[in-house]
Amino acid sequence: MATIPVGPPHSIAGIIHAQVLRDDAQTDPAQAFSVQINAPAVPQQTLPLNNAATLDFPISTGAFHGTIHVEVDDFRLLPAGATGTAATAIACSVVFKLIEFFKVTLGSIPVTASLT
Repeated sequence: MATIPVGPPHSIAGIIHAQVLRDDAQTDPAQAFSVQINAPAVPQQTLPLNNAATLDFPISTGAFHGTIHVEVDDFRLLPAGATGTAATAIACSVVFKLIEFFKVTLGSIPVTASLT
């Protein structure tokens, strides 16, 4: 799997860094994209960008103590109505939440990415 960055890297709450990646060997947009997540004192995490994908990891740095919950929201294939390999791109939001006693949304990344 040879991944290439899609767009610029993103910073969430100033401590979590995320980069959208594309697997250039994959032809199905629903399987070709992921987000690489780097947070302090946490091994690098990768979340596939597809319907209902989630990831949880503990964090304890500065004012942030608890669990980071990352979820893919509103995932859709483009152009509208396309299915499977007929799609040429994806759109979604990657949402980052801190869970301690309650959930607080730290930020989100709007993603629109093409296979071309």
